[in-house]
Amino acid sequence: MDINDIYELIPDFHCTEGCHECCQNFGVPSRTRVEDERVKAFLQKNSMQLGEARGNTCPYLNETGCSIYPVGPLICRLYGTSPNYRCIMEAMPIRLLHEDEEAEIFHLYRTNFF
Repeated sequence: MDINDIYELIPDFHCTEGCHECCQNFGVPSRTRVEDERVKAFLQKNSMQLGEARGNTCPYLNETGCSIYPVGPLICRLYGTSPNYRCIMEAMPIRLLHEDEEAEIFHLYRTNFF
């Protein structure tokens, strides 16, 4: 199983344009070794530096949004799409994950990438 197999289980979610509320109040997103390697490779490929946390603001948030969006970790992708990770600004995907789907995603994630 590849990490992308898990990501594909998550519905598409589009934030309200200009909103970065979760990125400013969520802190540094956790990630597995596989996700960390993907982030580091993306940073290197794009001549970017490893970010440092600034309080509760994600180190990869810039003036236009997420600077690592294509390789964002599971927690960022899941935010706003499931019952336990609803967007605090009330943005929602077309279809919210069911709690059982969320649990299965976390089960696959922990089983295969921890």
